[in-house]
Order: sequence, then C-alpha cells, then structure tokens
Amino acid sequence: METIEFRLADWDDLPAVSHLIQQAFAPLAATLPSRPTALDETVASLTGHLASGSQIFLAWQQRQLAACLLVLPPDDGCAEVKRVCTHPELQGLGLGSALLHHAEAQLRQQGVQRIRLATRRRLPGNLAFYQRLGYQEIARQPYAAEVDDERVVLSKQLAA
Repeated sequence: METIEFRLADWDDLPAVSHLIQQAFAPLAATLPSRPTALDETVASLTGHLASGSQIFLAWQQRQLAACLLVLPPDDGCAEVKRVCTHPELQGLGLGSALLHHAEAQLRQQGVQRIRLATRRRLPGNLAFYQRLGYQEIARQPYAAEVDDERVVLSKQLAA
C-alpha cells in the first residue's frame, strides 16, 4: 500500500471533505430506501462541526484525500463517529480501516474511553466491516415508519 498521511482537517480542507462525502455516499442513494443523511453535509455544516469541537480525521494518499471520518465531541467519555468514507476508486485497499485505527489511537490519547457509531441494516458490508474492527452491536433503532430499514448502533471500548 502507498504511504498514507493522517491528519486532522482544518478549515481549508472542508471543500475537499464535502466533495469526498458526496462521492462516497451518492452511490448508496440508489440502493437504500431513503437518501443517506451524509449527503446533507456541506462545507457550511462541516464548518459548524469544527466550530463546535468536532474533529475530522483525514487520510491522504499521493496528495489526494482518500478517506475521512467525523468525530463529534465526546460525551461522558464516549465519542460518536460519523461519515466514515473512502473515495470510491480507493475502496477495498484498507484505507478506511487504517484511518479508523488511527482515529481510535488519537481518541484514546485524548482520554476517550468508548466509540459509538451507526450504520444501516441495509448495508451489511458496512456492518461486517465494523464488526471485523472490533465493534459490537448494541442496539437497533427503526427509521421513520415509511422507511424499511434500521439504524444499527455499534460500540467499541478503547480504554478500561
């Protein structure tokens, strides 16, 4: 695998982050019973996340933004991870899991004890991905009544 550079996003990265999220999540719109909420992310919403203390972890490969994930500010030692995505042309190369491992290590150093994240029941590949990385299912939550899907909530302990 090519060298991966990990770093936190700054304000200047947000247009590229927004573009990557759109590229990664747009193909799911055709396969899911409702539009992925990740597609609602914009530079403005990402700016709001950073301004409120969220962190956006980035993986760069050959000067290209290859993967990203958003971490909301921890609450009672637990951080919520959202918008985990890899550029469509780079999926399956281990970039997403490498970025998630990097983020976990950084969050552990920041005193975060547990990570929570969610995926959709209709995305079994995503569920299997997180389970391979040690995340355990802790809940299933229904979507709106007219949507045949569930939000699968997973958690991973980082520190005792």
